[in-house]
Amino acid sequence: MRRAVLLTVHDRLDVLREVVASWAEVPAAGWHLRVAVEPSEVQDEVLAVVAGLPFADAEVVVNERRLGVAENPYRHLSALFDAGYGFVARTEDDLLVADDVLRLLEHCADAYRDDPAVAVVCAFSRAAAGADPALLHRTEAFIPWLWGTWAHRWHGLIGPTWDRDYSTWNDSPGFESGWDWNLNTRVLPAHRLTTVAPLASRVQNIGVIGQHGTAENHETAPSFRPSFPAVAFHEP
Repeated sequence: MRRAVLLTVHDRLDVLREVVASWAEVPAAGWHLRVAVEPSEVQDEVLAVVAGLPFADAEVVVNERRLGVAENPYRHLSALFDAGYGFVARTEDDLLVADDVLRLLEHCADAYRDDPAVAVVCAFSRAAAGADPALLHRTEAFIPWLWGTWAHRWHGLIGPTWDRDYSTWNDSPGFESGWDWNLNTRVLPAHRLTTVAPLASRVQNIGVIGQHGTAENHETAPSFRPSFPAVAFHEP
């Protein structure tokens, strides 16, 4: 099964440099990388920074116009699945990763590919510091900070229900709108599907300020570490 990572990037050079430095510690053999860059005044500097990513098989695509946080990932996830990738993980320019994040994703991509109950693999965890790095758990929660899915899940469910224009919501228009809220609170529950995540987070959110982020709602992962020993991933 061909695997790819999609990194969506805009203009936050301060966090992007830290993120690229974390990816530099990740063995990436066997993975394709697509960097989807939104146009900006610092576009040339952004391109210089992402050139430091460690993937031998990589492509950088600069959007002709700014697509936004809903359309940019949708457009490029669709392109990767249409190109024949069987599993694609999406990450962002403000997410630090642990050095074994691709080992985790590779294991889960293979182990849960044919599990009818699992729709998504998530790399973020809210567990306390010291969580067992080998443990995986199933959860009804979808956390959008680095996640991956399979081609059959994308084409059969996630892609067709993607909220590209904030037209889905809970209670009233504009409340809990967007593709992530749609997956977490509407699509996956309606189909009784779960996600799989590590107990010890393999991703850390450093984007305090973003399109929908503020200092008041910023959340970090206490169990995140930049480096983990080699482990045999398993459920309890």
